[in-house]
Amino acid sequence: MIITGSNQGSTRLLGKLKDPLCILTIATTIIAIALSTVQIIIGVNYFDVFTHLNVALQYSGLVTEGANMVPVPPLIPFLTSLVFRAGLVSSSVIIILNAIFFIIGVIGLYLLFKQRFNEIQSFTACLIYISLPMVFSWAASGSTDVPAISLSIWTMYFMVRGVEKDPKYLYMVIPMLALAILSRYTTAILVIPLLFYFIVGTNFLKTFRTHLKQIIIPLAIIIPFLVYAYFKISYFSCLIFLTIQPLVFGKVFGVGDAAYNPDNFYYLNNLLNYLAVGPVKGNYYEILSPSLGSASIFAFIIAILVILGLGIYVYTILEKKYQVSKNKYPEMGGIGKWSMVQLLFLGFLVIAGIFSFYEAPYLVTNIIVLCICLLIYNLLGDVDGKNLKIDLLFLLWFFTFFIMHSVTPVKVDRYMITIAPAMAYFTFLGLSVLIERYKSLIKKDSIRSGGLCLMVGLVFLTSTTVTFAGHTPNTCLIKYVEPTAQWLEDYDPQYQDKVIFSDYSPAVSWSMKKMVFTGVLRDYNNVDEFSSMLIESNAEYYIDVFSENKPALQGYQAVNKTDLITVYQKIH
Repeated sequence: MIITGSNQGSTRLLGKLKDPLCILTIATTIIAIALSTVQIIIGVNYFDVFTHLNVALQYSGLVTEGANMVPVPPLIPFLTSLVFRAGLVSSSVIIILNAIFFIIGVIGLYLLFKQRFNEIQSFTACLIYISLPMVFSWAASGSTDVPAISLSIWTMYFMVRGVEKDPKYLYMVIPMLALAILSRYTTAILVIPLLFYFIVGTNFLKTFRTHLKQIIIPLAIIIPFLVYAYFKISYFSCLIFLTIQPLVFGKVFGVGDAAYNPDNFYYLNNLLNYLAVGPVKGNYYEILSPSLGSASIFAFIIAILVILGLGIYVYTILEKKYQVSKNKYPEMGGIGKWSMVQLLFLGFLVIAGIFSFYEAPYLVTNIIVLCICLLIYNLLGDVDGKNLKIDLLFLLWFFTFFIMHSVTPVKVDRYMITIAPAMAYFTFLGLSVLIERYKSLIKKDSIRSGGLCLMVGLVFLTSTTVTFAGHTPNTCLIKYVEPTAQWLEDYDPQYQDKVIFSDYSPAVSWSMKKMVFTGVLRDYNNVDEFSSMLIESNAEYYIDVFSENKPALQGYQAVNKTDLITVYQKIH
């Protein structure tokens, strides 16, 4: 009996291990561990991550003064600070936390994709998501982008699940969206695709009262915390400011910022780079910011196949709609008067959307796109309503963030992580159409459809992994900053009481566990003006990290030089 029970337990365990979600979770965990290990070895490489680490130090109480405490999304620094309070103060904490959110996001995306595809298809679509250069290279970087998109995925899953299966899931939409916003403020605009699915999925106008409590109850619980946080955390006032400013000031917003770029087509021009970057070997920054590199041949091939597949898919839907309308309005050639009015209005909205993309704030364009998607669903929903509903949800998800980041003149490649789930969705949808259409050409049933899907996913993952390995350095700049910070601590034991400036202040602040002010030579007209600023600020030390030719600062002498970093001390 015991042996039989053991065999049954082994069979059940084996069955679970064969489950695509289980395999995906194991594979994602292995990838996350590998990426975390690489990032920990080479060190933190991004400016903002040090800012989050410094804020976490403040939250933990280990640093009482505001070391570069600019307003940042509080969720990730807060979670990091909890580990700091336990005694483990290391940049590895935020990297590992990032990796955990990455795993959670992939699991949520699989569940979300399953609302549209089967298990193998959902598994493959998730592999494509993981393989997107922006996701893969930032998955364990310590930034807030991957946690924000992971929480966005779960927000969307609860909405779809709540509409399609069990309304109780809708209670989780607002709390999850609030967490996503706390991880990154731009996530707030996710409300547009959420609103679309809620309207078309619940017959909103007729069932408003029924679903009202699913909105009011979560809001009633969350609002007191948000009000408290508004007065306690400067991030919330910054969130409002950063949301309103680009709407009011348009392309003037962000002038002077290193990432300022008013070109609305910047992301469109680099879209293929976000699908797969090449060549196999190159600079590390080419995978962190794919616009610095070039799209691989693989990206061009996939893009052509996806466009063909999506073209066939759209044509099939329109053909079905024409047949339905032809049977309904045979005397009018298949197009009723009301349908004609809607088509004319749809054309007007498309033209208005194109015009607003150039001339209007992004919110106006996004509202127009929302109306376009609602109208398309109203026109074509009787053909394949369930699939079309989620297709339009992902389409609106893509355009909502793509338009916002394209119109906003401060542009950074990693912002495109916000559209990664939608990119993976439509990439797989286009490829799956071709697979289903031409699978009969394959003689072996064992590799038809499902087998081909898996092969596609593995090709994506292999391509990205090889490229990542070919672009990853042995170390990052922080590995040079830390010894310099340690030298200064030994050189001047009273450094905590001194005013210190640096052109890489977040990293130096983190290394020295004290406030280090920002001073960048290129922001001043000349060296003498910069030197005067340091003297007037009573700066005892200036740590120059980025200047190729180290300046001769009036009133300061170089007390420590390395290959990359020079420490200046005030001459008394």
